[in-house]
Amino acid sequence: MTIKKALTGVVAVLLVMLTITGQAQEGVSFSCQFPYYLGKVRDSVIPGGQTAALFSIEHRGLSDTTVTVTISLPPGFSPAGSQENWEVTRQADRYSLTRDMLLSGGYSQWYDLLSLQVAADLPPGRYTAAVTAGDNTQQIPVTVGAGTGDAAVPVTLAGMVLPLDKDGKTDDRVGRNVLVLRDRQWDYYKNLFIGKGASNQEIEAIHPVTHLGVDIVNPAGVQKLVIVTVHLLDAGRQPVSGLFTPGATNEDVDGGALDGHKEYLEMFTALNGDSRQRLQLPVYADERNLTGGDYILRAELSDGVKAPLLYEVPLTIIKKDNKALIVVSSAALAVLTGLLLSLKRLRRVLAVLKTRWLVTIALFGAAAFAVVNVPSTLLNDFFHILLGPFGFLITGLFSSIFLYMMVVALVILIPQPGVVALMTVVRMLLGMLAFGQISPIGLLSYGLHALLLELLIYGSGMYGWLQQREDNPIPWDKIALLAVSCAVADTIAAYVSLQAMAFLYRMYYAAWYIALVLLFNGFIYTIIGAACGTALGKRLARVGGD
Repeated sequence: MTIKKALTGVVAVLLVMLTITGQAQEGVSFSCQFPYYLGKVRDSVIPGGQTAALFSIEHRGLSDTTVTVTISLPPGFSPAGSQENWEVTRQADRYSLTRDMLLSGGYSQWYDLLSLQVAADLPPGRYTAAVTAGDNTQQIPVTVGAGTGDAAVPVTLAGMVLPLDKDGKTDDRVGRNVLVLRDRQWDYYKNLFIGKGASNQEIEAIHPVTHLGVDIVNPAGVQKLVIVTVHLLDAGRQPVSGLFTPGATNEDVDGGALDGHKEYLEMFTALNGDSRQRLQLPVYADERNLTGGDYILRAELSDGVKAPLLYEVPLTIIKKDNKALIVVSSAALAVLTGLLLSLKRLRRVLAVLKTRWLVTIALFGAAAFAVVNVPSTLLNDFFHILLGPFGFLITGLFSSIFLYMMVVALVILIPQPGVVALMTVVRMLLGMLAFGQISPIGLLSYGLHALLLELLIYGSGMYGWLQQREDNPIPWDKIALLAVSCAVADTIAAYVSLQAMAFLYRMYYAAWYIALVLLFNGFIYTIIGAACGTALGKRLARVGGD
């Protein structure tokens, strides 16, 4: 039964193909794709929307011939706009388009794209159009589906989205309407040093900096070819050079990518009839001509007939982030200073620590690696895919709550300066060996984390108070002081890590994302973890003593 249905379907498809492509007379063939959508495959139209029919005819005979072509539209379909190439007549409820075509001998081809309007009150169903060329007639079925289009509402520009990746995806963690440019003032010397030569700047320029999305609202389902241009303007709406369309013509080939004469972005594209459509443009920028600051990005959509549609958005260009540079430089200097002072005091610190305490510190470091580093590394991408920019709310349970449970428990168990730093070193070394986590940001983050925790816990007097405490319970104010010290240290370390991502890897996060990370991972989760760690430390001290 299944095979019979499949054969019936194949025969039906072959019959349709035979009817769509006809042989009008000797040497003449024609076809009509109806409905036809620019760059889009559909098998139905909707009431009130616009559609199109692509008619094509070929002549391969040796002598000239004249063919009369008539396209009879189904009831409820009418020509949209002017039909300069056709004579339009109406009989009862059907429109017909007629044209006499003179086809030259040898080989000639002619085609036309007809814009058609579907009546808003046309009931869904199956209709038939008839195309006649000479003595041959094709019956073309057209399906009208459910839904409604609004022919009275014009095409409008609804917005612009920047930045996008090459697949058109946005990263919610990155700020909107921000264009990050690389500072290329040292590229010449860099290319000389690595042997690429100065010409590589031309090659690098043909790679888009990012991509831009222009959102179109098209309730009527209009299909047409359009040109989209995007200009960069200053605050006074005067054009600013810097964006460009790479040279694509033969005369530009020898000049390189920067030899394009258009100091704006330009793309020739099509409206495919979707009610909402995003046109994606690659953004090419000459970093040498642009400086950081606030600009205006203006998009124009033109079909060459009507007045162009305009849309403007503010744009912030970041070329050199001085704030990130200052933050990262200050943090690196502090870590180096702390490292030098620690090396000078290392012998004194180790002399105080008993052997079993060192073993305990190593065990806490290894346990922190297993509980914090392993799940955070393995599950980070999974939760990022699942929760998008809010994946840190789950991974923060490991990197903040579980981590500070162990840090505070260790401080209560062994209240000696240096224990947190030694535990952090063990965790860092295991991370390097197991996952290869060796990077400037990793070293800076671990170093700053250990430095701030030691300074704040020591500065708050918690080391001294815990050393003098015997078996007395820890009051709430001391628990709060210890938790806040950990929270402040983690918040500062997290902020420096985000700034280091911006400075070293050009990852500029949105302000709301930075604030959310610092609030939850840096402060709230750390407070919870430290509070839980106080209870854990007291139990461990009761069981194992010092």
